[in-house]
Amino acid sequence: RGRGQPTASARRSRSDPARLGVADLSSTRVSTLSRRCPRPRAFDDTSAPCESHPSSIAMAAFTMSASALSARVTTPRALKASGARKGAAAPARRAFRAPARAQAVVAPPAGGDSEAPKPRTEARREKVSPLSAENAQPVNIKPKGEPVRIKIDDQWYDCAGWAKAHPGGERWIHFFDGRDGTDVFYALHSYGPNGSTKALDRLSKLPKCDPPPAEELKAPTPSEYATSMSFRDFRVKLEKDGFFERNVFKEVWALTQVVGLYVAGQYFAYSNPVISTILLGLGMVQAGWLGHDYVHGRGPICDAFRYMPTLMNGHGVEWWSQKHSMHHTFTNEEHLDNDVMMEPFFFLRSPTESGRPDHAMRKYQHIYGYPLLSIMFWLWRFHSLESAWRRKDKKELALMAINYTWLATCMPWQVAIGSVFLSGFIVASLVSATHQSEEIMEYGEGAEYVEGQFRSTRDAETVFGPLETWIWGGMDTQLEHHLFPTMPRYNYHKLRPILKAWAKANDINYRISPSTKIISDNFATLKRVAGEA
Repeated sequence: RGRGQPTASARRSRSDPARLGVADLSSTRVSTLSRRCPRPRAFDDTSAPCESHPSSIAMAAFTMSASALSARVTTPRALKASGARKGAAAPARRAFRAPARAQAVVAPPAGGDSEAPKPRTEARREKVSPLSAENAQPVNIKPKGEPVRIKIDDQWYDCAGWAKAHPGGERWIHFFDGRDGTDVFYALHSYGPNGSTKALDRLSKLPKCDPPPAEELKAPTPSEYATSMSFRDFRVKLEKDGFFERNVFKEVWALTQVVGLYVAGQYFAYSNPVISTILLGLGMVQAGWLGHDYVHGRGPICDAFRYMPTLMNGHGVEWWSQKHSMHHTFTNEEHLDNDVMMEPFFFLRSPTESGRPDHAMRKYQHIYGYPLLSIMFWLWRFHSLESAWRRKDKKELALMAINYTWLATCMPWQVAIGSVFLSGFIVASLVSATHQSEEIMEYGEGAEYVEGQFRSTRDAETVFGPLETWIWGGMDTQLEHHLFPTMPRYNYHKLRPILKAWAKANDINYRISPSTKIISDNFATLKRVAGEA
């Protein structure tokens, strides 16, 4: 095990409930859908690597104001479903109430100035792009000197003095204040075989502290706690069984496929533009999947090829990483996961239900929806370039310059533009289907991390053989990826039956549908919302 990494027994320890911040462990297990304990929060945002969602389509033109929001929990595909835990009753819908943690808190200015200071989060949001994830709901930033307590494994840490140094940003630390961040910590930080011990090394140096007072403690319910503890045991077993180890030969083969498609596409660029567009489009899709895998991971292989998507697709690693980490941590939670906030282009809930403004385009969204998804890679390019320019990231800007020079000088413009449209259409069509028709949760009402993934994510079972599976690039196993994002994607299919068995043993609904149905259901969701009042 990596230096500084807790032992399996420590991570499984059932310590004193009061110390762990667990509510009445003697209580009966509570239905998943009856819970309203928000799951832990984490990451800051200034940029990000992503899975692949078309959320940027909406972010490109509209950033929704927090003051205009009103929402309720809904379940687009799951209107008939019982919820994540079998037999659970559907959640009662209620009007949106902004939680107290959404209010920015700042210390009064020195010198006794009577004018109230501008909230710190609001000031920061004005300085960043409206496409940045920092435009999610503001987070409670405590005054200087107050502790920021986060529990990892069995230990509480005071992260106040270190929050600004957090590589992912200060916001993530404050999102987790008073919470158990163990599951998210291990999900987003790669470690162990072919990984990195940096996060664990930093954690071991942070000051330890007592649990927060009861009024600041965001304790999981007994059922949430039981699920999390079982999941941690499960993860430890997968680590021991080698699921997180990277296979050099499989990595080389995946990279060879990408390079081969680019070379072949370039070869036919002038002699057969149509074939060239298809080959380059597929190459960009596979480069996106592979780059997604590298940015999630750590270790020598991932570090060496981390900027491959920037060179080959013009996608900025930092912008993509922050955006995508928000999506992973707050999946399908409105105003935190921008992949489900796409108005006015896509409405996943009617304005009557959400309380947000309507638009005349909504009634036609099922008609223009899928063609519009083709612009996703262009939008990612725009967001990436804007983010890199704003941050003065010379490395990313140089790699993007190489990519744009290649597109502009080495092929007909029809091939260059067409291949980007084709790749964006494929990626957006596949990945949007795995989340958009599942449960969409209002801000502050998201489930605990593990069960939240089961409620918001559906796997696709490919029906057209190995070629279709290859095109999906591992995203047909979307649930496995969301639970274990640092795991190499070529291990997800081997993991699927094991995860199914674990979910059954823990009485959790594992959602999977044939790929044809999952895509048709997504279209049906757009059509249904288009016709609602």
